[in-house]
Amino acid sequence: MWSVGRSRTEIRSPLGSAGIGGFTLLELIAVVAVAGVALSVAMPSISTGLHRWRMRAAVREMGAMIKFARNQAVARRQSLQIVVDRSRNAFWLDRAAARQDAEQADQKGLRLYPLPDGVRFGAVTVGGVEVENPQFGLLFAPNGSTRADTVQILDANGRGYRIVLDQVTGQASIQRMDH
Repeated sequence: MWSVGRSRTEIRSPLGSAGIGGFTLLELIAVVAVAGVALSVAMPSISTGLHRWRMRAAVREMGAMIKFARNQAVARRQSLQIVVDRSRNAFWLDRAAARQDAEQADQKGLRLYPLPDGVRFGAVTVGGVEVENPQFGLLFAPNGSTRADTVQILDANGRGYRIVLDQVTGQASIQRMDH
């Protein structure tokens, strides 16, 4: 009689026969220890990469808000501003004449954009003059122009980016600041 495949004597249990195959407790402990060492070496790199990613995301979000504010000022034919509140590490879009804090803006229904933990606003110049106030506005005229403003977004070590607004076009350029 012809048989296909293996004979009954060749078929083994998936777990193997007694004493053959599997891992000892010592081998499992060694693998877990090696994985733990590898993870402890990789964690600082992962944490640093995540922090950089959050910083870049905050800068991109601020850049997108600047572009949106400029476009809306032109489309609506009215002055708009991005209010930056350094004390709360947040910014939002509002009418140019509005002067309010973050709670008032939130109650008014304006969306606040907070910076992630470990990221803050640094030095700011408005019209070429450094601003010390905790709250200030980046103003966009109905024709899309603005003042020569710069905003720094920094990490805890003082490294980060500078967002520079072109006075004539209102366009923003993002520059990496090397420390």
